[in-house]
Amino acid sequence: MVTSPQALENHIRFARKLGAEPIHLNEWLNHDGQGRPLPRLAVAFTFDDGWQDNYQYAYPALKAHNTPATIFLVTRLIDTKKTFWPEQVLSLLTTHCIPENAPAFDWLRPHLPTITGPGANRPLLLLEADEVIARLKSLEDATIIDALEKVYESHPEFAPTPSGRSILSSPELTEMSRDGLVMYGAHTRHHYRLNRLKDEKTLKEEIVDCLDDLRHMGKSATPVFCYPNGDITGKGEHLVSSTYKAACTTKTGWNHTGCNPYDLHRFNLHDGNSHSKRTLLATIGRGLL
Repeated sequence: MVTSPQALENHIRFARKLGAEPIHLNEWLNHDGQGRPLPRLAVAFTFDDGWQDNYQYAYPALKAHNTPATIFLVTRLIDTKKTFWPEQVLSLLTTHCIPENAPAFDWLRPHLPTITGPGANRPLLLLEADEVIARLKSLEDATIIDALEKVYESHPEFAPTPSGRSILSSPELTEMSRDGLVMYGAHTRHHYRLNRLKDEKTLKEEIVDCLDDLRHMGKSATPVFCYPNGDITGKGEHLVSSTYKAACTTKTGWNHTGCNPYDLHRFNLHDGNSHSKRTLLATIGRGLL
C-alpha cells in the first residue's frame, strides 16, 4: 500500500476543503479528555511503522501545507538497516529459486504454492509471494525472523543487499520534530503481532518498554500506542491502557468526542483507494456504512 506525495497533498487539500482542521492526535485527545472546545471537524494524519520515505516524501508535503502528523515508530528498528519480515520474504521469494533440499528452508516449504510443469522451480510472482506471506502469519514473528537469519547464515547469497535504509534515522526524527510538526507514538519494539505473543515478559517489552524507548529518544514522544496489524489480547490491552493514554486500531471510521480513547478508528488511505476525489470520497463513505 503506497501513497504518493501528490496523493497525500490532495488528501490534505481535500480535508481542508471539507472544513476539517488538521490537528495533532495528541492535542485532540487532550482537549477531548479535558472537555475543552474542539473543531467541529478535525483530521489527524498518522503514519505507521516509521518508514524512511516518511521523511523523504511525506514530511516535505506536511511542511508545505503546515499539517501536523503522528508517526508510530517501531523503536528497535530506528537507526538500523533492518526491515520487516514480510518485505524480507517478498524479496527472497520474488528474486530467488528456493533450493529443494536445503534444510534452512524447511520452515518455508509448507507455505509455498504447488507449481508443476516446466519451469516450476522459479521465483514467485508478486501475488504468489503475497499469498505465502499471508500463510506465514500463522507463525510467530520471532520464529520467522530467526528462520530468516538462519537462511542468510547458510546461504549468504540470499541475504538482503545493504543498498539502503528502509527505516527512519535519529537525525531525520530530530529534524521532523524540531518545529513541532511531527510527533511520535509507539508501535512496539519489533512490530510483533501482540495476539501471537505467549511470553508475558516479551509482551511487556513490546508495549511498555517501547514507550521508554520513545522517551529516551527525546523527540516529541506522545503516549499513544498503535496496535501492529490491529491485533491484541486481553493482557495486551491491559498493558496498553495502564501505560498509554490512547491507542489506534485498524478499525475504520470517525472518532466522536467522548469515544473510547483505546479504540480509535482511522481511514486507511493509499493510492489504490484514494488517488482521486471520487475514490477518496467512496473509501470514506464505505467506511461509514
